[in-house]
Amino acid sequence: MDEMTLDSLVQQQMNYWQIPGVVIGVLKDGETHIDSWGIANITGVEPMRPEMLVRVASISKVFTATLAMILAEDGVVTLDTPVIEYLPDLRLADEEVQRTITLRHLLSHGSGLHGDFFIDMGQGEDALAKAIAEFHTLRQVYRPDEMWAYTNSGFHLAGRVLEVAGGKPFDTLMRERVFGPLGMERSCFFAHEMLCWPHAVGHSPVAPGSRKHKVAGQYYPRNRLPAGGVASNALELLRFAKFHMGDGEGILSAGSLTAMREPQRKAGNWADEWGIGWDIRTIEGVKVIGHGGSINGFKSQLTLIPERETAFVMLTNSDYGSAANLRFDRFLLQTECGPTYTPPEPVTLPAEKLAAYAGRYTHPDADITLTIEGDRVRVVMTGGWPGVEGRIDYPADIAAPISDSEFIVTEGDGSTTTFDIIPHADGTPRFLRRHGRLYESVGTRDSGPGAG
Repeated sequence: MDEMTLDSLVQQQMNYWQIPGVVIGVLKDGETHIDSWGIANITGVEPMRPEMLVRVASISKVFTATLAMILAEDGVVTLDTPVIEYLPDLRLADEEVQRTITLRHLLSHGSGLHGDFFIDMGQGEDALAKAIAEFHTLRQVYRPDEMWAYTNSGFHLAGRVLEVAGGKPFDTLMRERVFGPLGMERSCFFAHEMLCWPHAVGHSPVAPGSRKHKVAGQYYPRNRLPAGGVASNALELLRFAKFHMGDGEGILSAGSLTAMREPQRKAGNWADEWGIGWDIRTIEGVKVIGHGGSINGFKSQLTLIPERETAFVMLTNSDYGSAANLRFDRFLLQTECGPTYTPPEPVTLPAEKLAAYAGRYTHPDADITLTIEGDRVRVVMTGGWPGVEGRIDYPADIAAPISDSEFIVTEGDGSTTTFDIIPHADGTPRFLRRHGRLYESVGTRDSGPGAG
């Protein structure tokens, strides 16, 4: 068999998932190399090009964390001051959390706030303020610092703190303090700004499990910019990566850059740990930091290996891009830097232990049902789908235990991703944590074949 190359891997993944377009950039030894494949929009024939803007989604969180550190160096904010000191009108469901929650909690996903509050407050400059005024309706899912769960709403709140402390709208601050000084002249937030430059559009499957794509909606509310609003391209994202691996270029001290990649808390099954904005993995003794992005029609990944002065970025215009980017990321780590990801080996759990995990776990946006099939677990997510009334089942994954409470997907579209079960004090399931989200246990059900 011929040795796998990046080009052959990209072609393989694009063919398997029917991804319209891919851009991959590598920064190594001070040099940048960017390649592109496929097309920018399935309604036309324009090729995907290295300079094209895409929505990078949650990579935006690292930009927000960077802005927070800049304002901290200015003395405008500190990470450990309760945010109510900056937002005296803040109201949360839990009064103790309202008094004590800090930027450090928010920027490292340790606040315990309900994570996916996807309200739309329009495009006005007051959009973020109007959204935060509704945060008293959010459930306090767990106590701050009790555990880790991915929390978009925490970054929305952090963005509001920064715009109040900085005295300007969040997007204006980002342009003035990050984009501008770094020469990221094409990076932006709004669709009308993207139109000024070559750009790709996002694509989603027409139905769960289908490889046929349709153009996805491109609108993004202004109040959600701090968690996922940045649009950028491979060159400018690698420029941002180089800044984070360097001396700060007079924008942010090397000490603050290093502090952002210091562990703040364990990160469940998403990564080993979480820093200020960055996820942190250690692979064969090498520290790897990064962040992915997932938004309607676009999936992205930015990975940095500071000790090797290497970074790479992967941009796709398909909802299946996350699965492909996972494979691109592992390939590039091995070929460009050396560390090789090795999936955890399945273990055997006692039948009664496995059976205790069977049942339904619920989140406001979706449910997950676990049923037992021999020594494996069948995982079915039920959720909404654009253009479909009600909730529908997504294609099932099959998972194997890798510890007493952790599982790895061995069959299905989520292959090699992991999830875990977080117990109550008495050992019964409390949450299932997958893709960073907490799905609350709502009881067991028949665990035999075909249940569910």
